[in-house]
Amino acid sequence: MCYGGAHDSTGEAVLSGEGQATARWWRRGLWNGAIMAVLAVGALIALNHQELPGLGRILAEMPSAVAVSAAVHLPQIVMTGFAWGVLLPPELRPRLRSMAALRWYRESAHALLPAGALLGQAAAARLLTRQGVPGRLAGATATVDITMETVSQLLFTLAGIALLLAHAGDGGLVGFAMGGLGFATLGAGALIVFSRRLPLGLIERGLARLARRWPSIRPEAAREVQEAILSLHTAWPRLLAAISWHTISWVLGAVEIALVLNLLGHPVSLADAVVIEALAQALRNLGILLPGALAVQEGAIIAAAALVGVPPGAALAAALVRRSREVAFSLPGLFAWQRAEVGSMPVHATAPAVKESL
Repeated sequence: MCYGGAHDSTGEAVLSGEGQATARWWRRGLWNGAIMAVLAVGALIALNHQELPGLGRILAEMPSAVAVSAAVHLPQIVMTGFAWGVLLPPELRPRLRSMAALRWYRESAHALLPAGALLGQAAAARLLTRQGVPGRLAGATATVDITMETVSQLLFTLAGIALLLAHAGDGGLVGFAMGGLGFATLGAGALIVFSRRLPLGLIERGLARLARRWPSIRPEAAREVQEAILSLHTAWPRLLAAISWHTISWVLGAVEIALVLNLLGHPVSLADAVVIEALAQALRNLGILLPGALAVQEGAIIAAAALVGVPPGAALAAALVRRSREVAFSLPGLFAWQRAEVGSMPVHATAPAVKESL
């Protein structure tokens, strides 16, 4: 991925064509969020209409469950922001609240926009340059951060499979679990290979065409970002720290699942919650191009929960609680992102001098 080079002599990012198109994207995100909310409620009612008492309890507990989900997710955002921040040299590292805000924007785009993971990553990297970080380093750390998150997910998936095998030795369960592991491994491997071997010729030709319309774009920025990525791959202490923080965030996701299911009347152990979260997140990657992996995420949670004996109705309720929390976090996240794009995100006047080396 390339985000470097689009900044002036003060280090502040110049709004690229991608940034100018943000208004259209966030309006589409609002529409997607409304559709998700309607579909979530409709699915819950349709799949539980024959059990009115159970449906009534689920609907009554939904606000509390969403509040619990949000309370657990907030520190997740902070931890993932910290994981991104530790990849930066200490002298260039913005404050934690700034990194958490950028992570929030990325997550909001991922939840509500088509191919939002890529769009949010590019926008967050561009906004990071407003914190005094060189464009090539902002793009490199954004790419490496996603890679480290995927590696940590692979480790988390392995832990989930180990717990599942300890729970039951059923061959069908093993096959399902290995499928989730396969997706996680494929994703991690593809990201590592792609980040180390960017198609520089193709990217530079594309940037050269864009530079005719937006002169601030530098085609050679792709090569600079590639060099910064390769340099980061040798900084093992930073990489291990990022993986550690992302792993803690994945574990918090399992805590969220356990608390929500307990509140909805279907308690599970933390080990079973790890199985559900690990396999559901691995399978969720199948819907990477859909806004928030719509329907894929819900199906993954229901299928993974069935492996540890959670009935489909309860698993669907837990999935819809998570979807509701995502919408509740992401709608204001899109507004905040739009506000940051037009220049309201503060630029530190005392930002340290830009360094060319990592």
